[in-house]
Amino acid sequence: MTQRFIVQTFWRLSCCLCASVLPVLLQAAEPKLTDEELAKKAERLQALVENKLVQEHGLIPMLVRATDYQLPTAEDYKGAYRHRHLKGKTEEELGMPPMHVWRAWENTPTDTAYYLYAMAYQYRTTGDPQALAICRRTFAALKYIHQLGVENGEPGFLCKPYGGKYSNQTSLDQVQCVAWGLDAYRGIAPPEDAAELNQMTKDFADFLMQHDYRPPSGYFGRSAEELRKNTDYAQKIWTRAVIVLPMLHLAWYGSGDQKYVAEIERWYQECGEEKPPSLNKTQLLGKGFGDRPRNIYLTSQLMEMAPLREKQWRARMQASFLQNRHGLLEDGTWPTSWVYHVASKRLEPQDFPEVGGGLGRTGRSTIFAMACVSAQRWLPNEDLKADARKILDGQDEATFRFIMPLDDEHPLPPEWKIESELLDTDSLTGWLCAYWEGHFRGYW
Repeated sequence: MTQRFIVQTFWRLSCCLCASVLPVLLQAAEPKLTDEELAKKAERLQALVENKLVQEHGLIPMLVRATDYQLPTAEDYKGAYRHRHLKGKTEEELGMPPMHVWRAWENTPTDTAYYLYAMAYQYRTTGDPQALAICRRTFAALKYIHQLGVENGEPGFLCKPYGGKYSNQTSLDQVQCVAWGLDAYRGIAPPEDAAELNQMTKDFADFLMQHDYRPPSGYFGRSAEELRKNTDYAQKIWTRAVIVLPMLHLAWYGSGDQKYVAEIERWYQECGEEKPPSLNKTQLLGKGFGDRPRNIYLTSQLMEMAPLREKQWRARMQASFLQNRHGLLEDGTWPTSWVYHVASKRLEPQDFPEVGGGLGRTGRSTIFAMACVSAQRWLPNEDLKADARKILDGQDEATFRFIMPLDDEHPLPPEWKIESELLDTDSLTGWLCAYWEGHFRGYW
């Protein structure tokens, strides 16, 4: 029975009942694939990256057309939505590249770093020299992005390289993902790469500290001055701390400079005591986009970097896992937004105005799978790997999408249709990260 059929059937029934909740049977049970079949899928998906997706300088863009794996064009985006980040302004007014360019390359640092992470674990697992060669090429792509900042007088500015070129745009989610990938490579990097890695992490950390963790040129439609007035960009809170602490730790590892230790301690002191969210609720809210997976995989990373705070990291990991696991659909995707009713064990998709404007789903639950695999060893009483396996088994090229319709009866608005036709490499590289670390740890 397919996920689409189940969803369609349920929605017909729900209309009669004046309710729109998905029954818990949408959550997959036993693995659908054997370990051998899963390995074949991983081989096929990696070949897709190697043969179709890697761009000049080894960069991996965020979005390509699913039909031919080519970068989207202005014609593809004709009549598309106007992104909320533009704040009503045009790309021309902001000095941004056309939408089809910046959308395609938006998460290039992230996707390149995720691929480095996946290939680092492939090398740890197999010892294959070809895997190490891919790691070195992918690390060189991150060095290229670092060099773009150096050449523009901003060492440590981790720009979003639209079209493979320098831009004045950055965001902390790119920093966290690059730290994630570099940390995985650090233990296997040849000496010359290790030296470069140490310099890069030092530069990235220095830049963050210098600008108080704000984008110095603003962020899309919000100017630097607006961001300076926005306390969200300066708050020392744990949700932000887990984003920046890994890079600060890497800078300390590579330099031995005590200023990074002092900065880490400053974050701890200003954040104060953390109270993880209570899960003793009748309803659990979830979103397919947001900070939930990072609260698992970055705290897993911090378990090794700052083990004296392990109780805090474990609590955050566990809360985020239990909050989000109930959103998984049969094919391993997530609704873009949902409510899970604890007593009835029912899932109710919600409209998500910020993305798609209605009911949808996303393939980015693969990042949740990546997080679950990384955190399993720290939460031995939770079966995180089983949920990761649901996602790995269920997802494939057809579901690697930033956003898709929930089902045939709930199509996306026409202006969002283009993004359902593009392969999302956040989803694809997240899948490979989960597979290869899970293989390394003996989960499949």
